Formats: sequence, C-alpha cells, structure tokens
Amino acid sequence: MIKLYRLTTGEDVIGVPIDTDSTELFQAIKKPFVLIPMQGQPGQPMSIGFHPYIPYTKDEIVNIKKANIITETNPDKSLLDAYEKNTSSIITPKKSIIT
Repeated sequence: MIKLYRLTTGEDVIGVPIDTDSTELFQAIKKPFVLIPMQGQPGQPMSIGFHPYIPYTKDEIVNIKKANIITETNPDKSLLDAYEKNTSSIITPKKSIIT
C-alpha cells in the first residue's frame, strides 16, 4: 500500500513501505519520491512535481530514520494515480471515448 510521509525536514515523501520489525529504527520505503509544489501559469492551480527522493542512488529501497517521520498518511486518489504513472513502466491510456 502506498503511503505519504511528512519528514522533520519538511519534505513530503511518497512510496511503498516495506514491513520491517517494529522495533527497528528505520522505515524502509520502496521507490520513494519527494513531492515538490510547482507554481503553474498565472491563474492556474499549483501542480505537484515528483522527483526521486535520492536521485543519485541506484537503490530502489531507501531507509528513513523513524525519528524523522512526523506523520504517515494515505494519499488521495489523484496523488496515487500520479505516483503510479511516475513509477510504472506500463503506460495506461486515458479513459475517453474516441469520436
């Protein structure tokens, strides 16, 4: 299940938590992405950019110290869809009727 984390650094990270022993000091997160609010064109709503949490690693799983996680929440549908689009190697077509 995909989760959204707020860290003590103020970053919002989305990814798939890997079950570990609850006594461990770290939370393992698979395919973590940091969310970056981006200003759209004037009069347009703000958009969210997805960037790899640590872009210079080849590791797919990152360990984050549990003491640095302020909260863990369930992302809304639009954020889930965007995350899946950014992490999937399968391209899904838009669901619209061709006329």
